[in-house]
Amino acid sequence: MVALFLPLTSPNSALATQAVRPENSARIETQGTALEEAFAGSSLVDMRTSRAKPVVTLRDRYGIPPPSETVRVKVFDRDKLPASIQPAFANKNVRGVTIGGRYIAILRTDFAEEYHDILDHELVHAYIWLAAPKELPFWFHEASAVFFSTNKTVSFYGKSTDTPGEMRGKTTELTDVYKQKLQNFRFLTEYVGEDKFRKWYANAVMTGDVSARPLLGLSEKLPDEDVKPRPFPVAGAGLAVGVVVLAGSVAMLLSRRKKKLVIDIE
Repeated sequence: MVALFLPLTSPNSALATQAVRPENSARIETQGTALEEAFAGSSLVDMRTSRAKPVVTLRDRYGIPPPSETVRVKVFDRDKLPASIQPAFANKNVRGVTIGGRYIAILRTDFAEEYHDILDHELVHAYIWLAAPKELPFWFHEASAVFFSTNKTVSFYGKSTDTPGEMRGKTTELTDVYKQKLQNFRFLTEYVGEDKFRKWYANAVMTGDVSARPLLGLSEKLPDEDVKPRPFPVAGAGLAVGVVVLAGSVAMLLSRRKKKLVIDIE
């Protein structure tokens, strides 16, 4: 299963991942109308009152003020996707998308638990997208979504059939890229403790500063570090993200615990 988050659209594609310039506002308004039509009859989620587990965690446990915007959630059949959101599901592995923080589209599934897991994943995207003062990086978004939703690399979904004692099921597994994102947050939580991680994370969302260097006790600028951005394709999703590999000082810091980790640290 792969889930995505997307900004609101630009005229270059139905669902682009780039910022919208003011001169394109007229065309964006048209696209917005198309989205409104596509999400007609959708369910509404108010982050201020929602009892969804990740929302409660971010709002009540982490203390991140809930966005006031209402989020629209709708389930679609893959063969009946509106034209305005078809590009987001071009890859067959994509099961859910969050668009601009305000629209969540989920493909229909026979497994109720899978639906809830996808919804939780997308609600995290929507929450931090709307709560942050500026756009958060891809690695932070995806680490957040998997960490605060299932926090699992492999999930099994099953349901009983009409035959007594028989069950039909499926297993989904995160791609290696998503596993790395999840491991980033798991490591940080283990290394500094949940309380410090919670404070750092809340500050990161509310300020947009996602650097983990202060959390790890590292200076913002290290003379001996080897920081190299490299493209890291999302398997099967047609996206790429610059993954920052901090080899020098972090490796030395972690060697004392005999751990090896490639971590997005910025």
